[in-house]
Amino acid sequence: MIWKRIVVREAERALVFVRGRLEDVLTPGVHRVWTLRRDVEVELHDTLTPMLVSAHKTMLARAECGLIDANFLRVRVAEGQAAMLFADEVLFGVLGPGETALIWKEPKAITVREFDMVATPAIDAALVPALVRLGAAAARVQFVAVGEQMAGLVYVNGKLVERVGAGMHAYWAMLGGVRADLVDLRRQTLEVNGQEILTKDKVSLRVNISAEFRVVDPELAARTVRNAGETLYRMLQLAVRRTLGMRTLDELLMEKVDIEPAAAEAICAQMAAVGVEAGAIALKDVVLPGEIREILNQVVTAEKKAQANLIHRREETAATRSLLNTARLMEESPILLRLKELETLEKLTEKVGSVTVTGGFEGMLEKLLARGGK
Repeated sequence: MIWKRIVVREAERALVFVRGRLEDVLTPGVHRVWTLRRDVEVELHDTLTPMLVSAHKTMLARAECGLIDANFLRVRVAEGQAAMLFADEVLFGVLGPGETALIWKEPKAITVREFDMVATPAIDAALVPALVRLGAAAARVQFVAVGEQMAGLVYVNGKLVERVGAGMHAYWAMLGGVRADLVDLRRQTLEVNGQEILTKDKVSLRVNISAEFRVVDPELAARTVRNAGETLYRMLQLAVRRTLGMRTLDELLMEKVDIEPAAAEAICAQMAAVGVEAGAIALKDVVLPGEIREILNQVVTAEKKAQANLIHRREETAATRSLLNTARLMEESPILLRLKELETLEKLTEKVGSVTVTGGFEGMLEKLLARGGK
């Protein structure tokens, strides 16, 4: 064939290459291209896809050609830079350092925004929704999601660059080594359970400790300690050993022992120096070994029995003292003695079915007493 018929539709362009070089850019319509004795190649492109995708893209991007400048916007990105590409104010691509792109000037309005990634690793929050829609891989960014009551410490190549609050944040992934550590700013409770303690009298105990803490300066905490919770954990271990290791078992059982105020204040001061606010510190439980518990149970049982015997003896002594007092009163008062006899007679008659009186009142009383004794 001498001629090649080419139909270019609306929103399309045709690139005509002869022997690998761009010879013409065809606009919408029907065209005839001379092909006799020529190595002709034709590429049809949809201009609604703004960025040119072609096997000849690298050659075209480097070539100095009026056709290219008339139809394309040439974008080159320097080292340490990034470029966001917008078509009708909609983000459609991101270019990294050293990359080049050709973008159709029509039919969409093209805008290019360049950024210095090295000087400003973080991306403006207003652009984050567009980057999310484009996707992390296509946008060449790394997203950092921070929840409520959290703080995000962002590092680039091992260096802390900023602290961010709740929300979605984006950083240039092309910098390499971007990571974020999330720090919980809420008040937390740390439990130190099952700590083995040796008392002053060489008795082994297990204790449980509880402490509250809150990170108030995440940057300071990150620079000074690897883990705030682990640091407080070790401090509590040392404090409880100093507190309980100087007491005997009897002192621990007799007194309400807790972390010494001086030790607690020292812990709070040391934690404040690393950006952490330590709150209430309490000794929750003291767990005795099984054999010690058994011995203490025996001691308690013996003490309770002794107390019961003492109370019983006190009651007996009180009863005897009452009888002695009554006897003294009756000895001093004949009338009282007679009343006591009548009272005794009344109690005895309740147990007797019939009474025969002989020998007067005194004789009857003697007989009743004799029968009651039987």
